[in-house]
Amino acid sequence: MKVKHWQGYGTVNAKKIKRTEKNGLVDLHIRVNGNHEWGIDRDDIYDFVNWLGKKLDKNLTDYRQIERLRTESSYDLQNHEDVCDYYCTYRCA
Repeated sequence: MKVKHWQGYGTVNAKKIKRTEKNGLVDLHIRVNGNHEWGIDRDDIYDFVNWLGKKLDKNLTDYRQIERLRTESSYDLQNHEDVCDYYCTYRCA
């Protein structure tokens, strides 16, 4: 899905890759791809939840649910765009 960039202008693509729930914790993997002058790697949990979390997982409603957030950035040579994988673990509300 196309989402507005966290900086407030432009768009990038975001997709939920995997979601698993176990013992009250959810592991969520989201992939963002596209090009933007501010980049697509955002490791601030508040911005992550408000930019991607609420759009791609309706159970993630508050940044205080987050236990861990990790990002992995790369570049797709074939499509000439940045790629960032977000790995998030959060408590179920």
